[in-house]
Amino acid sequence: MRMSGLIRLLCAALGVTVVAQWAFLWRLEDIPTGTLALLVVLNVGLTCMALGTVAAVWLAHRRGTSPASNAVTRWLENIDISGEQRPEPAFRVDSQDSELVAAAESLVARVHRYRDKLLVRHQRVQRLLRNVTDVLYHIDADGRITWITDTVTDMLGYSPAELEGLPLRDLLADPATDFDALVRSPYLVRHPTRIRRRDGSLAWLLISSRRIDDAEGRPIGSEGVCRDGTRLIETQRELNAEKERAQVTLASIGDGVITTDARGAIDYVNPRAERMLGLQADQAIARHFDSVCRLRNDEREEIVTGLVEECIADGEAREWDNHLTLAMRGPSREEYALKVTISPIRDDAQAIVGTVIVLHDITRLQQISREMTYQANHDLLTGLPNRRAFEHMLDRFLRDTRNSVQRHALCYLDLDQFKLVNDTCGHHAGDEMLRQISTQIAARLRGEDTIARLGGDEFGVIMRNLSLEDAAAKAETLRAEIDTFRFRWEDKLFRLGVSIGVTAIDHQALSASELMRRADTACYLAKERGRNQIHVYHGDSDETLTWHGEMQRMQQISEALEHERFSLFAQRIQPLSKTETDRPGIELLLRIPDAEDGLDPQNVLITAERYNVASRIDRWVLENALALIAGAERRQARIDHYSINISGQSITDEQFVDFARDCIERSGVDPRRLVFEITETAAVTNTRRAGELIHSLRAIGCRFSLDDFGSGLSSFSYLKNLPSDFIKIDGKLVRHILDDPIERSIVEAINQVGQAMGLKTVAEHVESRALLQALERIGVDYVQGYHVARPMAFAEIADELCAPGTAATSRPAAPGAADA
Repeated sequence: MRMSGLIRLLCAALGVTVVAQWAFLWRLEDIPTGTLALLVVLNVGLTCMALGTVAAVWLAHRRGTSPASNAVTRWLENIDISGEQRPEPAFRVDSQDSELVAAAESLVARVHRYRDKLLVRHQRVQRLLRNVTDVLYHIDADGRITWITDTVTDMLGYSPAELEGLPLRDLLADPATDFDALVRSPYLVRHPTRIRRRDGSLAWLLISSRRIDDAEGRPIGSEGVCRDGTRLIETQRELNAEKERAQVTLASIGDGVITTDARGAIDYVNPRAERMLGLQADQAIARHFDSVCRLRNDEREEIVTGLVEECIADGEAREWDNHLTLAMRGPSREEYALKVTISPIRDDAQAIVGTVIVLHDITRLQQISREMTYQANHDLLTGLPNRRAFEHMLDRFLRDTRNSVQRHALCYLDLDQFKLVNDTCGHHAGDEMLRQISTQIAARLRGEDTIARLGGDEFGVIMRNLSLEDAAAKAETLRAEIDTFRFRWEDKLFRLGVSIGVTAIDHQALSASELMRRADTACYLAKERGRNQIHVYHGDSDETLTWHGEMQRMQQISEALEHERFSLFAQRIQPLSKTETDRPGIELLLRIPDAEDGLDPQNVLITAERYNVASRIDRWVLENALALIAGAERRQARIDHYSINISGQSITDEQFVDFARDCIERSGVDPRRLVFEITETAAVTNTRRAGELIHSLRAIGCRFSLDDFGSGLSSFSYLKNLPSDFIKIDGKLVRHILDDPIERSIVEAINQVGQAMGLKTVAEHVESRALLQALERIGVDYVQGYHVARPMAFAEIADELCAPGTAATSRPAAPGAADA
């Protein structure tokens, strides 16, 4: 064979080998960059093997030309390198060409083995890529996607074929900022990037990318790995927003908030805590809490430390709200009264990693508390302790007498003629007089004595370490001092007296209330004996017997209330007009049927008023009266109005108005048919509360009557401040109008003034026909008394006034009988 033929044969073999290798590489798809590099190395190895084959053929040529060279050449040219089976030579090989053929077969076998290894590696890489949710990609120097993994479909909705050749910029939501960050850096960078999904929505991807350079350092593209960070980034943004809200909240709240690590070192201070500590946050960070926040226990007068350590040690939230004070740093040295709360901070494993400390400023709260405590225990007019505080003091002194031989005394002072100052000059003058007189009394007491204003014009004095005799002498000195006191208001000068009751504070008294009743009884007796004097309470005196009698009566009253032994009678209030439209009214009266108990209504009311149970009786009367009235109304009784009495205690009872409104609403009785009677004395004593009561119940339609009018010193002046509908002229005046022209003139004046103000006048205690005729001439509107009608059971008077054709006539009574 000629040399040219041999060269052609070798070139053909080399060409077939190289072409077969690159054809195989071309058929492989989705090859990662690392795998492609490995295949290129293997291809170079195969090329070297082909060159070795050429060398082998050249050696064979030196030994001589083979007749089978043409057949070998054709066999090599027809080998299918991608086939599954290794090709066998289909010609006969002579011995002299056996080396050449063996070399060719060895070459083909090794190519197949390398191909199999590449296929195994390729399949392994493909399996790994299928199990990875991240997206791998490659872009060229022009920024176009040249390769991307199938996972892009699940992540963005595109198929790899749709993206190959597409500029990366077209996928970026913010190409101006993101493109250079992804393709320009020679170092691996991780960049959060917004990518457009196939459906148009945006996804956040965390892309790790790096630029690819050739051997000469020129950029030829970039590659990267994409991970779906939408949920992560949105969660992070929510956390950042939540953190921002928390920071704003902590900066806005009025409490100081500090957090520490597990060692007590501060790692956060909110602005309020900065102001309270007198430090900037950077001055407090990393310092121990105790060195920054110096708390003082005012009760023990010591610095408080170790609160954080205590909380971390027991793992429980702790709270301190008593006697803790924080002294602010800096020149102001402002102090805060604090309520401190420390709670542990735990990690996911419930291990304590720090604490959060809340400093709640209670300075103002304590000031308000002190002010409220002061107001609750002191009289705002005089600044003296009030009745509540005074009774607490009495309790303490009473305990002292049981545990020691000390002797103390209690004085109850009631100013005489104080009402005259109010009536003449008004309440401002009365208030000023009380301030002056309280100062006068306090100035005459010893430093260890205690004075309090008990209410109105009443004062209490505790004289410490004095026998009853010495206390009585001291009380007489006080009485004489007040007797010489003169109060000037404008051009008027007043002289006052005082009645004083004195009692010993000894172990025989059961309570402070009992002591107050003893002193009150003694003061009452001093007034009964002519005022402006003192009276000493003795347990074996007649006054003691009176007091025990009242106690027994109080028990009987309580039993009568509890067992429903009270009953209601009614007495007609007859109009003097002869017109058919004028109908009578009735007054409901309290009765105790069992006379053996000695409970007549007058004693009941006196005792009830004295011992503060009159309001309970009023409530019982109101509830039962409304039930009777509702029944009479259903029977269409010819009654204009129903009068119900209210005591002075109900006037001062702040809950009575709501109770009355509720009872009226539940009963269904028309409020316009109800007339509430209050005595002039009770109204004058509690003018403000009486006015509030009247206005509240008049607002729902109820009417009011001033009872016993004319008994006071300035009755007419109160008519302007106490809106009423009726005036009941005091029976003590009415009884004597036939033989006393002055009292007749008073009755006439009251009637004229009342009618001029649009009020109806009622004359009480009408006990004779002559008295009735005189009242008709005076012109009063209504009369009431035994000559008009006796009190009778409510059912009887309702029957009488419900009967057809009933005339509004009086039922004469025996002369000299008194109203109930």
